[in-house]
Amino acid sequence: MRRCAFAWFSAILILAALIVCAACSGKPDTPPASGGDQPVTRDMAAAAPTPPSDQPVAAPAAVLPPVVYVSASGERLTVVFDNAARTVRVTLPGVREVTLPQAVSGSGARYSDGKETFWEHHGDGTYSVGDKVVFEGKVLDTE
Repeated sequence: MRRCAFAWFSAILILAALIVCAACSGKPDTPPASGGDQPVTRDMAAAAPTPPSDQPVAAPAAVLPPVVYVSASGERLTVVFDNAARTVRVTLPGVREVTLPQAVSGSGARYSDGKETFWEHHGDGTYSVGDKVVFEGKVLDTE
């Protein structure tokens, strides 16, 4: 009797191990979501899926249309992203304009010359001089 119970237990254990191995070795039915927690920047939005080889490939726009950010007080800041030059041109309230080079960013799109910084993250734009935030706003919804 003991031998029969041990044989059944061994068979069930081996079957369970095979099922686990089969489940772990297969490919997922659906691809993982792209981007994850990473925000979609204008650089990413300009990139298009690769078309079939019989269609011509269009180059991404070098200079994107202006984007307007509006602060809680109603002030507006306008930015123009230049993908070719890897810069952003920022027009501040009061008609001051500055061009900043792209900088390393852990998240979002960051442009800085070491003194002045524009950072875009999830539709929020922040402009700062040194450690002082000069402007904070959200993308103006034009729809």
